[in-house]
Amino acid sequence: MQGDVFLIFETIKTLAATRNISLYTLELALALPAGTLKTWNQTAPCNKLAEVARYFQVPIETLLG
Repeated sequence: MQGDVFLIFETIKTLAATRNISLYTLELALALPAGTLKTWNQTAPCNKLAEVARYFQVPIETLLG
């Protein structure tokens, strides 16, 4: 599980970087508390993962690897 969680965080980080969006900006756009996305490299993401996929207009499976 830990590897899968880290992959989700890395995928989100990569998507943000390719669009020149900081993780902080993404958190603001999704009304997530500051630092939420960084915690996803240690714990499974909450139900907000679908919102992240919609934001980037990618299927949720893209984030799951």
